Amino acid sequence: MDSSHQSNYKLSKTEKKFLRKQIKARHTLLRHEGIETVSYATQSLVVANGGLGNGVSRNQLLPVLEKCGLVDALLMPPNKPYSFARYKTTEESKRAYVTLNGKEVVDDLGQKIILYLNFVEKAQWKELRPQALPPGLMVVEGIISSSEEKMLLESVDWTEDTDNQNSQKSLKHRRVKHFGYEFHYENNNVDKDKPLPGGLPDICDSFLEKWLREAEKNSEVGIH
Repeated sequence: MDSSHQSNYKLSKTEKKFLRKQIKARHTLLRHEGIETVSYATQSLVVANGGLGNGVSRNQLLPVLEKCGLVDALLMPPNKPYSFARYKTTEESKRAYVTLNGKEVVDDLGQKIILYLNFVEKAQWKELRPQALPPGLMVVEGIISSSEEKMLLESVDWTEDTDNQNSQKSLKHRRVKHFGYEFHYENNNVDKDKPLPGGLPDICDSFLEKWLREAEKNSEVGIH
């Protein structure tokens, strides 16, 4: 419900309640996170309550967003109760704003969470990126396509491991599956003497070969 349309007709109690919640979410984002929303339509939306910090995973949120159009990018900052969605067109983001505002989703614990969407400027994406990378680390934008990302996600088997090849756990806000070594959260470390026998999914081999070829190509042209 866009507040600019309030004067066109009388709001119902439910609509008034939703509008108050949406405005509150907007003010909370500005006050606590410095995220400024805008009153006009853009390609990008901030999705309050749709974040990793309150138990909503990418696998849960993305299909909901994709019902309104092609999601060009979905950014979910760690431990934050919100996310950013960028659609291919403004028309698609407007459709999401109208359709998904006030929509209920179920988090990892089975609790219902109501989403509140607001438009943001594209500049918000840049502000959330790390300003400096650790020495030796390089970020390669777009190295995985949307279809490849889907293939990787589908390659992870979330059914119980009968042969115990990979360690799988359910944490407070997410599920995790470990490959190579089991990560111990009590001491933030791994036991190098106890490698997991399962290894990485086979599909990772083709991606690794592709990335190594890309690294060699960059090295040849002097990109380090």
